[in-house]
Amino acid sequence: NRVSLSFIARGICLIFVIKKGYMIVLVKDIPAYAFSSGLNELVFATDQNKAVFSLTVGEKEILSETYIPDTSGRITINDLQGLIEPYLVTNLIERCSYRITDGSSEQNKNFTVQFCAAESSMPAADFMAGYFLSTLMGEKVTAIGRKEFVHLVTTEACPVTATCVYYRDEDGLSTREVSLRQVTDTDKIVTVEVSPELLVKPGFELVRYIIHAGVRTQTFSLDPDAPDVAPVLLFTNSFGCQETVYCTGTHALEPEYVRSTAYTNGMFRNYRIDETKVFKANTGVLTHEMALWLDDLFRSKEIYLLDGTTVGKEVTITESESKRSNDPDHLPFFTFSYRYAQRNHNILQLPRAGRVFDNTFDYTFE
Repeated sequence: NRVSLSFIARGICLIFVIKKGYMIVLVKDIPAYAFSSGLNELVFATDQNKAVFSLTVGEKEILSETYIPDTSGRITINDLQGLIEPYLVTNLIERCSYRITDGSSEQNKNFTVQFCAAESSMPAADFMAGYFLSTLMGEKVTAIGRKEFVHLVTTEACPVTATCVYYRDEDGLSTREVSLRQVTDTDKIVTVEVSPELLVKPGFELVRYIIHAGVRTQTFSLDPDAPDVAPVLLFTNSFGCQETVYCTGTHALEPEYVRSTAYTNGMFRNYRIDETKVFKANTGVLTHEMALWLDDLFRSKEIYLLDGTTVGKEVTITESESKRSNDPDHLPFFTFSYRYAQRNHNILQLPRAGRVFDNTFDYTFE
């Protein structure tokens, strides 16, 4: 890398050393559009003895450090996911950039990061263009009265439509296309309500419907029995978007009390009582696709009760059992326990919020 030129004149030896340097070389770069889960490391090489790396998320510079290359001249920036992900909590998608300087050359890049806790074998840009933001890769069972949503990111205006299948005794099955929304917001996460009640056709029974947004599709099939549900949960999924879960199995309440006692003025009394309302729930029988998707509920860090259209108390799942097998006659269902996230569990239940007893309780005991 160095060329030496020597000249001898009048007994004086002059040696000129000309440095033959090279620009910063990116060995492992960041894609122009990336999921946060795919941000592992950035690797670059330099022939200088140090380099400055700075990282910006939005308008905020979150890192600026000087690094020394290893013996091969490489510098590795590790755990980019851990660096950037905390800044994606609010907007979920952020414009980012980095700058590398080593005194003789410079590298800059702008890129976009979208929050995603799940590892994807597909590039983020391809997934975003072809799928809704959910880990559900199959049909979802729903019923009239339930709230359903899809979330998507588009780079251009996109209509969201539904292909609905109806049934009527005299006509049999029929199909109708319904327009739900024209998405005009681009490069941001958009939520569209796709609840079955929006697609009801008087005189017909809605059997199933398929939501379309570009090449994205999500199929919903309706349970004609529409069983009573409890609890109804609104949870934040692996993409930072909220989805609904309607549990159709047994729902039970098992309060726990921890009593601290002592003698006070010669009387044995409780001086402190810690109450914890522990609810035990059963999802009811699930399809295999929904069973895989429901693991996203158990790994969620933000879960709320949903009462109709009202978001209720935040809850925390304390135990869960989500066993499944490949037995041909296996019908997956999960059980879990949850409690209120807040400390005070002495809560007045004024409206009916959830089903601890079945519907016959109200009539049997009138």
